[in-house]
Amino acid sequence: MSQFRIDTCEHLLLPGKPADYLDTAVLDADNRALLGERQVMLQILRDETPLPTSAAREGYFDERHVEYWLSGLRDMRKVVAATGLDGVEAPRILDFGGASGRVIRHFRAWKPDAELYLTDINPQHVRLVQHIFGRAVTGLHNYGLPVLPFPDNYLDCVVAFSVFTHIDADDVAWLMQLRRIVKPGGHIYITIHDQATWRILPNTILAELSFSNDNFRTYHAANPDLRGRAVHTYNDATDYDCNVFLGADHIDRIWAPLFKESSIVPLAHDHQTAVTFKV
Repeated sequence: MSQFRIDTCEHLLLPGKPADYLDTAVLDADNRALLGERQVMLQILRDETPLPTSAAREGYFDERHVEYWLSGLRDMRKVVAATGLDGVEAPRILDFGGASGRVIRHFRAWKPDAELYLTDINPQHVRLVQHIFGRAVTGLHNYGLPVLPFPDNYLDCVVAFSVFTHIDADDVAWLMQLRRIVKPGGHIYITIHDQATWRILPNTILAELSFSNDNFRTYHAANPDLRGRAVHTYNDATDYDCNVFLGADHIDRIWAPLFKESSIVPLAHDHQTAVTFKV
């Protein structure tokens, strides 16, 4: 069947600037604290880059548009603190699975000379990032195969928020691919569902979906200490998705030996734990 499409992103953007949404709700305490910082308020007021609509960011933060902005700044700061990126004059950074640019927009504001990349499996996100940021962020479409178009030892840091939480297969292959493209001494910063997530799961946004599955509910009740790797796959005829939960034993045996150093901060990002690997 013949098809024709005009790529446009205007309908995926909120009108105006981030400062126009300062009256939208901010529910998280850390984000409210950020909003109270004078420097952060000045950053919001100076930011001319439009925000994606709630639909364009897959519903994250609903209509809490300024909280979407704040959450990206919060997460960027945690990456910098964990990796020492502030000591690199013009870092090369990849946001792997970076969606609509929630985090990368703040790396751009933090160090204007940084060389920034964003990849995502959703081509709409890539088009949107190219439209929003232009040449300041290179948007690249990646696929399910663990291959990325970067030379060896090229990047200072890769970040991946809420990506390895959904990789059912090839997680090790993806980690090896990320290790290949990061310089010796550089870092990979990812978030996962681990034992800390498992413990608080009934009180998270994952609860309704997870515990609606009888097998999951039974297993969780019988195994308060998560070991190995547990995968909850949920899909319909047109969509596929999963949540992956990793015990500390899996990280220690399978992931950590791939790198020189590793560190874990439980629940560093809401219900997700941060893992930092040094290459």
